[in-house]
Amino acid sequence: MSITVSQASPEEWPEASALIFTDADAVDQDLQIREFLDSIKADQNGRKQLLVARERGELLGVGVLIFTDAATAFIWPPFTSRTDCAAALLQEMAARIDQSEVSIGQALLEPGQLNLRRLLTQNGFPHLTNLLFMRHPLNDVPAQGMLASEQIQCVPFDEQTNRNRFLALLDLSHQFSFDCPALNHCRTAEESLESHRSSGDSDQQHWYLFQRENNDLGVLLLSEHRSEKLWEVVYMGVAPEHRGKGYGAAFIEFGLQQAQAHQQSALMLAVDHKNSYAIKIYEKSGFIRQNTLSVHARLRSHFAEKKPKIH
Repeated sequence: MSITVSQASPEEWPEASALIFTDADAVDQDLQIREFLDSIKADQNGRKQLLVARERGELLGVGVLIFTDAATAFIWPPFTSRTDCAAALLQEMAARIDQSEVSIGQALLEPGQLNLRRLLTQNGFPHLTNLLFMRHPLNDVPAQGMLASEQIQCVPFDEQTNRNRFLALLDLSHQFSFDCPALNHCRTAEESLESHRSSGDSDQQHWYLFQRENNDLGVLLLSEHRSEKLWEVVYMGVAPEHRGKGYGAAFIEFGLQQAQAHQQSALMLAVDHKNSYAIKIYEKSGFIRQNTLSVHARLRSHFAEKKPKIH
């Protein structure tokens, strides 16, 4: 008998959820299962897909595929003890991502999870890059800084009046970028903007464009994580012709000031581990290295050719 993979029915949710949290601490297990089931039940748009793998009716493994926005999907590594079952689940998730209109489906793993990473690579999710996570505790943040000294104006995002300026700057700042450059070839600026919108809890509330003497220099997109009382730099970019002038550091300093003014505990970010130029800026600004995760991803360039689309 072969392994069959299908989307779990509501009747299968409890059994599948129990398998996912098999290794959880007994004290927290029931709560974790209940919260997970509540999130699945609350999904009205089919964005959270719970997949089950069975052989002769026996549940062998579970996969979780989450479409976070119109351009991005996340996968949880399969929950199973069998390699053939994990492969079947990953191949089904790859097929579902291909059939969707997202530009990237990805998973984050510890770099040392070599067997699991090899399994992802063999089944449609090759290694893309490693992300270095950094954190600033918001101490020693200058009250007045580089924006004022350089006479740089800050312009908040407005859907009606300057969306196209933001899109143009995203497009420009992606050029020759060392931050996950492969992504620049598989998603549009609009998809990128919509993907950033889904990060955190604040939508577009803390998105900023910077200009000097009517020249657009770059953008800084910040997001709140309210449960953790911290903010995140979801994107910072400088137009190519304005790089090397200290503007990136000025934008980050502004972000630190904003997070501190809103009484946050920290400002965090993730950066491609190969982007030594950006890492140097962040460390000079007071960010501290936390941990590194490996990104395994299925990009649109791996799919059958199709037209990018945003709903």
